[in-house]
Amino acid sequence: MLDIDDERARIARELHDGVAQDLIAMGYLIDNAIGRSGTSKESRSELRSIRSEITRINENLREEIFSLRSKRPLNMTDSLKMALENLFPNADIKGSLPATQAGIELIKVIKELSFNAFRHGSATNISITISESEILFSDDGIGRFDEEIDRFGLKGIRERLHKIRATIEFDSPTKTAKISLDPQC
Repeated sequence: MLDIDDERARIARELHDGVAQDLIAMGYLIDNAIGRSGTSKESRSELRSIRSEITRINENLREEIFSLRSKRPLNMTDSLKMALENLFPNADIKGSLPATQAGIELIKVIKELSFNAFRHGSATNISITISESEILFSDDGIGRFDEEIDRFGLKGIRERLHKIRATIEFDSPTKTAKISLDPQC
């Protein structure tokens, strides 16, 4: 019989010793390329953007590793705030997420929506209102919800929501995403 805590620890070790270390090594390689005298100013700028993205990904991975290693119950809303603090430190979050696996999935969905608002819409503020039946996500960006812009991200969102029997609808004119929740989540 598989012990859940042992499996969580094993996965955390694999992520730490594998992907996390690979990302760190890749970051050092990029740092070296930035520091080379023959690297053009334009290339340095692009490499710095890539380096910043690698750092962001590694920070997210470290959060996941910590979550796997943590045996204390997490406050999902505080976890959401921590997950968003780099992009949107002043995110307006009302309500609370369920302290269940569904809550973990919803954090990942909201993180993806937030990243898309930042990346594709240049948003500087987001608002999240959570109730038992729905989550309303809106931003102040210039973009619109376009399912063709980030096909893989939106597909991942729909897959995560499907797992917890939730759905999402986008309203581009109001820049709002509405996640309808299953009352059992």
